Amino acid sequence: MSVKSRLRTLACCGILEMAAVIGVPMRPEQIQDLMRTLNEPKIARTNPDDSNRGDGLKTDDSRVPPPAPK
Repeated sequence: MSVKSRLRTLACCGILEMAAVIGVPMRPEQIQDLMRTLNEPKIARTNPDDSNRGDGLKTDDSRVPPPAPK
């Protein structure tokens, strides 16, 4: 487990502990779901066939005119 992940978990537990001290109600099932969510690996899906030009618009390269002969 990386340091960043440990710090994130400690921060979450600290916030939950402060909430318990001031009396914010939270069911044990909600706490278990939250801790389970924190431990799930994050999956990023990419589509290598999708050519993103950066502006959200796709251009059709076949419509570009060929260069002029010299």
